[in-house]
Amino acid sequence: MGWKIEKQANGKFAIYSTRIDDYIVIDAEPLHIAQLYAEKGVKVYLASARAQIAKETPVSTDGEKKIEASRRRGSTPKEGPDVPIGVTGFTLGDVDET
Repeated sequence: MGWKIEKQANGKFAIYSTRIDDYIVIDAEPLHIAQLYAEKGVKVYLASARAQIAKETPVSTDGEKKIEASRRRGSTPKEGPDVPIGVTGFTLGDVDET
């Protein structure tokens, strides 16, 4: 799946990465989520973000613990170039950006 948008207990949104099994964005407003997806330049991601925000899927208890750990660290983990992209097996490091 890649990224999954969930609504936190505090009413803000988080992006959960199934690639690294952790939250890569926390405490975000819907506009910030939309901006992140728009920056990817893929219209499908933006439509997916809006649909997921509309669902307001709650962050699980374990997820809230991960979010709190990120707050204590002062940052969220990053997916990095060596994390596989979906079922393709490719990584960001494999993608030719030219």
